[in-house]
Amino acid sequence: MPNPKELFSDNKHFNVLYALLLLAMATLPFTNWLMLPIAVAMVVNWIWEWNWREKRDHLRARHTRPAVIIFSALYLLTIVGFLISSRKSTALAAFDCDIWFLVAPVVILSYKPELFTPARMRLLFGVFVASCVLQCLIIVPFGLYRVVYSGNSKYLYYIYLSLFKHPSYVAMYMTFAFFWLLRDMHLHWHTSATRYKALSVPALALLALTVVLLQSKAGLICISLLSTLWILLYFAVRRHHPFISLLILGAVVGISIFVYQSGIIRNNRALIALEQFKNHKDEPYGEGSGEIRLTIWKSSWEVAVSNLPWGTGTGDATEDLKLNALQKNYTNLIEHNYNAHCQYLQELVETGILGLAILLAYCLYPLFEGVRRKDILLFSFAILVMLNITVECMFETRSGVGFIALTNVLLWTITARRS
Repeated sequence: MPNPKELFSDNKHFNVLYALLLLAMATLPFTNWLMLPIAVAMVVNWIWEWNWREKRDHLRARHTRPAVIIFSALYLLTIVGFLISSRKSTALAAFDCDIWFLVAPVVILSYKPELFTPARMRLLFGVFVASCVLQCLIIVPFGLYRVVYSGNSKYLYYIYLSLFKHPSYVAMYMTFAFFWLLRDMHLHWHTSATRYKALSVPALALLALTVVLLQSKAGLICISLLSTLWILLYFAVRRHHPFISLLILGAVVGISIFVYQSGIIRNNRALIALEQFKNHKDEPYGEGSGEIRLTIWKSSWEVAVSNLPWGTGTGDATEDLKLNALQKNYTNLIEHNYNAHCQYLQELVETGILGLAILLAYCLYPLFEGVRRKDILLFSFAILVMLNITVECMFETRSGVGFIALTNVLLWTITARRS
């Protein structure tokens, strides 16, 4: 536990910002309700401080400017999408949802990187991990209780298990928390208290178990791929033991195959999706989640191509997708308000080539920075985001925007302080 004196700065406005960030990270896994008030409070505190010259200098600094421009550019797309929409009232809803794309980089990066000390950042992300573990301790026992009470195993999986948010978002939170805790254990194991060591190992296991039980296909792919990368990096690159690395990977793959083929996991959505993709025909009439997603992608691509180069606008995308489904007789989409279920396609539909270009820059910049600065956590988070938004429109929801926009900026701030 850090010394309380290390957590407070001489700058009282930074202390208010830090308290608001702690509140955001503590509540984000459970609810989105506080995210807008927190963003507004951050802006009010930021304006109240005044001190515009220093803020401008920090935002315009050579190492900070690219991050400010790239991380806030997605809010520019919200404005563009509104201007080109014919349904302005619908497009207005995106402004408060996307507010974190503007507030997080502009407010946080206007402060000196030195204020975001290791102790402060460790507590900030530690609170998020603790919140994720607390959610595991609520939903897993409650799921077991419902299974015992009803005799139906479905309550231990997927949407029946996830009580607070959609399983895709919860799995993303849990996966990030897993790797942050793993890295923190690696860095601080020898200097940590016995209590931390006793709690962190079961917390890791609980986070991983919850990701498996949530049965989010993107979550399973992410934790499997990132685990492979971390094992290779640690044993093969840093420890120079490629043989041990291969043995561990082989064991992980073998156990995973056994678990998924044995039927231990009921309602195995990963295997169901593989079967649906394998048996999918060109006619888009399937009703399984995998087949519906394939039809959505097909329909979204058609709408995007027909509206190039500028897109439909933020307010018109859903209606244009519904109209296309009706015209093409995509029966499994008709009478549903589906988005593209892929953020890359969604941006192409809404704001055309400009939107896709800015989205790719937003995703690839932290990826390249993670490689350049040898920051495995920033690199892993970029991979986590890029994989999740391939199958979900996470920038269209508060659960996605708040977490991704805030975490991206905070992780970048850590690497900026080190460089």
